[in-house]
Formats: sequence, C-alpha cells, structure tokens
Amino acid sequence: MKLSPQTGGYTLIEMMFTTLLIGVVGLVMYSLLNISTILGAKNVAVNTAHQQARVAMIDMLQDLHSSISSPYLCDVNSQGNLILDASGAPAHTTGPQAGPAAGIAFQQWSSGPHKINNNTAVGDTQIIITLTPNAGPTPVPGQRLIIPAYQLEADIASLGNNSASNLKVNLTNISGPATPSVTYPTNTLPLAIKGTDSTAGDVVCFVTDRCSYTVGNNRLTWNWKGNNKILGNDITNASPFTTPLTPAGALYSRFVAAIDLSTSDLKYSNRGYKAANILLNGQVPYRTKLTTFQ
Repeated sequence: MKLSPQTGGYTLIEMMFTTLLIGVVGLVMYSLLNISTILGAKNVAVNTAHQQARVAMIDMLQDLHSSISSPYLCDVNSQGNLILDASGAPAHTTGPQAGPAAGIAFQQWSSGPHKINNNTAVGDTQIIITLTPNAGPTPVPGQRLIIPAYQLEADIASLGNNSASNLKVNLTNISGPATPSVTYPTNTLPLAIKGTDSTAGDVVCFVTDRCSYTVGNNRLTWNWKGNNKILGNDITNASPFTTPLTPAGALYSRFVAAIDLSTSDLKYSNRGYKAANILLNGQVPYRTKLTTFQ
C-alpha cells in the first residue's frame, strides 16, 4: 500500500533543518543572556571598587585636613601593620622623606584645653589636670598629653581620680625641649611646670590621638586609638602616600600629603573581571599645628 503525501511524516532533511534552526535560535538567546550577565557583573565590580575608593579618599582628606600635627610617612611590615619605634609610636619611613610610603601617621585633637592644676618638679611622672566641661571626652590611657607652653608631650600611661573635675595623669614616653642632660623619650618630666594656682597663670594642655592610614596586603586600613578598620580592599598601589616637593626639591610643608589611590577588583564575580580606578589623587594641607613632636 502506498502512502499519499498528505499522510506521510517529516523527511530527514526537514528534521535536520528544524533541529538546526532551534539550536541556532537557542544559541543566540543564550549568548545575549550571557553578555547581559557579563556586562552586569562588570558594572557592579566597577561601581563597587570605585565607590570604596571614593569613600576612602574622602575620609583620608577629612582626617588629614583636621590633623593637629605634621603628618609623616611611615612603613609597614609583612603583615601590613605599622612599624613602631622604641616608644611605641609609628616610626618614620626608612625610605626617602618624600616617599612614596605605605603609611602616613598624624595626630587628631580629642579634648581640651584643660588646665594644669598642680606644680610639678623635674623628675615627676604625674600631673593633675582640671577637666574643662564640654571640652571633649575624658582622657584615656594610650592618648597623648600636649603642653604647648612648655613644648612637652607624653603618652598617658594610666589615670587616677583626684576629685570630681580633676584627673591624675601618669605619663610615659615624654618628649620636650632638647637639653644636654636629657635623652628623649624619657619617663620623667625634664622641666618643672607651674600649675594654675601659681603666679604663672593658667597653663593649658590638650589630649590627642595618634592615627594612621596604611596599605598592606592590598588593603587600606585606618588605625585610631589602637583599633583597625579596613576601608578598602584590592588596593593596587602599595605605596600611595608622598610628601610634595617644591620646585627647588625641598619638602613642601603646606601640602603635607599627596595621595594616589588605585583599586583593582579581580575576583568580584569569580570571572576575573578587573575594575581599576587610577583617578583618585590629591594634596592635603593641614589646618593647624598644635604639636612639636610626633
């Protein structure tokens, strides 16, 4: 019995052509979807890296601008932590003074002015200060005590209450005017200080915090009061801090720091997309200088 064309099935050529057509359409649709996914992942990686870097740059500009000491360049160790000197302060960079360096250290105002309450003698390790109301938080160990009139600065080792408004401050790592008989830092006062009750009038002091920004292990870290906070990851410039130079080659003291921050996100979506930012740079002048030493 012979089948008519109306009752016959698809031929092999028709089946192959239909299968090929469906495959091509599916491949085109998959390609379009994959391209959209790639572009979306790239945009997210770029936006994330750029936003991190922009926020970090704004924070650094604000903090350096409000510094009350001359910021200085410093180095980090293999773990990305600041290298400290014998007194526990960030050590100056061992490289060129102008940098580049992986870190920058400075001080910020915390509280004051407070009055020096009692007279102190050479060799003392403690002073009593009268806290000024609404002049900032109560001092804590680890902060710095600055006495501008005597050019004395020291770390606060410990505290003891003397009265409701007075505070006993035990000092360590004291720095002061250079004298032949004193090697700094020292743990005793090299000068006698006249307190508020003396004929010298009010002698004031301020309390500051040591702060720093460092780049180590591709991360930008903010250190304040001994606490570390990571502000950005995938930092590609391991030494972003420099001190600008004048045309004659001297350190430019007005602009205390130049920052050249770049980021690269290599593994945001595990596809190897790279988001780079090399446009964030600036020079930061500080507003005032309250300290003599670091």
